[in-house]
Amino acid sequence: MGARQRLNSIYVTGILIIAVLCGTATESWAIFALVTIALAAISVHSGNIRPSPRSHRRRRFRRR
Repeated sequence: MGARQRLNSIYVTGILIIAVLCGTATESWAIFALVTIALAAISVHSGNIRPSPRSHRRRRFRRR
């Protein structure tokens, strides 16, 4: 597992912990889902969670 994958898993774990705390405090599955989606979207947009660059790999290894 690479460094990017480890960091991504740490961020996702943190997001889930925060969402569980918010969902438990309000006793609502909807709040849990909303907090999870909102925090994940914010983290991806800010660059904390980085998707894998699969499109770049295809270009690099394509033979002509």
